[in-house]
Amino acid sequence: MTLANWRKALETFLNDWQGRDEVVGALVCGSYVTGHPSERSDIDVHIILSNDVKWRERGNQIVDGFLIEYFANPPGQIRRYFQDDFNKHRTMSMVQFQTGQILFDYTGIIKELKLEAYAWQEKNYETINKTVLELKKYGLWDMLDNTKDCYEQKRGDFIFVYHHALATLFMEYGQFLNVDTIPTYQIHAYLVDPIYLQKYMKSAFPDEHFKQMFLHALKESNTEQMLESLEALVSYVLKQMGGFCIDDWHVKSPIEG
Repeated sequence: MTLANWRKALETFLNDWQGRDEVVGALVCGSYVTGHPSERSDIDVHIILSNDVKWRERGNQIVDGFLIEYFANPPGQIRRYFQDDFNKHRTMSMVQFQTGQILFDYTGIIKELKLEAYAWQEKNYETINKTVLELKKYGLWDMLDNTKDCYEQKRGDFIFVYHHALATLFMEYGQFLNVDTIPTYQIHAYLVDPIYLQKYMKSAFPDEHFKQMFLHALKESNTEQMLESLEALVSYVLKQMGGFCIDDWHVKSPIEG
């Protein structure tokens, strides 16, 4: 297997789908289209079904040594993915359609979905309301307090707890800044690799000071310095969020239901 042969494997895979009456289009996306695939990259394929189809399918198939991950959906389901991703501050489905290559499009629906994907990505996320923001600030303080407790007890899971705290902090601060949600395994690439930004259509992280502090914290190996780095990061983020003091902290809000 060589990376150059991926299109041949894709054509072989599509032979089982393209002739079906309910299939109206297909789009390929991912690293083989946007560039810089690795030996572990899969070929992502969206198969578009007709509007009257009442089912969807997701699966994987190895063809000529290439792992093909496919998603078969009617257009309405794709639109629901756009909405759901936007609600969760994600852009995965939109970026796939924006950067993907149309393989065939019998009805023009993929062109429509591409335009809709661009429109979704131009929308602004809602600002976090005051009550939710206060709860998030408390959550960050509590996370740091639990990490300190883990360190002081010399527990064997401190390193795990520390890195989990860093991931949580990045996610919460990113949401506060209205930054797209970044998968944990891609955070480092997002912060340091300009190719990542281009490939996934991301803007650079807007807080350079936090970025440098965070990258420094990722490299720490001494447990005492790790805790100091985390505490500095949490203190900085809480200040950016408007400040926080645990003494007399309280939140009043309507009951549910």
